[in-house]
Amino acid sequence: MDFVSRHASDQQTPSESTSSYSAPPSHASEEPEYLARYMVVKHSWRGRYKRIFCISNFALITLDPATLSVTNSYDVGTDYDGAAPIIGRDDNSNEFTVSVRTDGRGKFKSMKFSSKYRASILTELHRIRWNKLGAVGEFPVLHLKRRTSEWVPFKLKITYIGVELIELKTGELRWCLDFRDMGSPAIILLSDPYGKKNTDHGGFVLCSLYGRKSKAFQATSGTTNAAIISNLTKTATSMVGVGLTVDSSHALAVSEYINRRECHPTCLTTSMSNSAKEAVGADETPCGAWLVTRLRSTARGTLNTPGVSLAIGPKGGLGEHGDAVSRQLILTKGSLVERRPENYEVDSSLFEYREALTHRLYWCSDPNMAEKEGGEYNEYSVSIVDLPRK
Repeated sequence: MDFVSRHASDQQTPSESTSSYSAPPSHASEEPEYLARYMVVKHSWRGRYKRIFCISNFALITLDPATLSVTNSYDVGTDYDGAAPIIGRDDNSNEFTVSVRTDGRGKFKSMKFSSKYRASILTELHRIRWNKLGAVGEFPVLHLKRRTSEWVPFKLKITYIGVELIELKTGELRWCLDFRDMGSPAIILLSDPYGKKNTDHGGFVLCSLYGRKSKAFQATSGTTNAAIISNLTKTATSMVGVGLTVDSSHALAVSEYINRRECHPTCLTTSMSNSAKEAVGADETPCGAWLVTRLRSTARGTLNTPGVSLAIGPKGGLGEHGDAVSRQLILTKGSLVERRPENYEVDSSLFEYREALTHRLYWCSDPNMAEKEGGEYNEYSVSIVDLPRK
């Protein structure tokens, strides 16, 4: 069991937090609410041995998996100074370092670990010191509105953990995507209006994993598509150890991209039928369908929220800026698909396998089930659905 569990009750999201550290509660003797716990391998002069790496807003703790006794503990506010991947010759390298010290004294030293969940661990480690990290880069871009085929100006912010799309007038977070949640390929080039595969005059698409929709962008004056893509790939590698693949073998025309996105939001690299049922699976018969209310987090549900205990905000969603929308959930033998009830359009394909769906529903109803089941939930943003009683 490589991934142990994770849940939280007081996590602040990067876009809403004002401080990366505050004093721990008075009942410090109790086990803290962890944002995440991972099985890792620690590398030291004594050799290599397994540890449970625990991350909270207040402390980084390592446990002996055999006895669950604490082997090391570091205060986030005074004893933690950052984390970074170790970039090796092997693309499959999963080593990383965490810079820490003891009792707020002395120089920071790097502790070396390895884990196949390195990208997720580094993402969480960057989040807990968010107000100390500035943006890596900001670029003026045009975002393609699929329904109207219009290019609308936005600001694309590249952070330590991913990308954010910011409204120019209000500064509101419109959409975000972590590097760890990008697909393969992560970036697909768009051809220019004349059908030529030209990076600087066409555009590019950012692709997501786990049923999330892709987004198309184009650089505006003052920057280039090549500069943005270069910044994205270099940041993903240096900050969380993720190698983003750029597909330049066949640049899509904008019309072709829109058509493929409408037919199947999660797949742009293969041609899809126009049949609406193709998105679910032509050979899959729906087992059931329900009209539900989806409670979304900030940025229309794209901001990762590592717990299900966020308060309902003024807009009816999760947290201050979350909202609530009507959706139809369709359950088949192999997937759970989210559709918009007004036009039956696929909003996302939530799960591709029944096993993942079973684990996820267990976890939403009882966070402790994550410990028992041992599933890897780190790659899914939280979506809570309120099913009307029938």
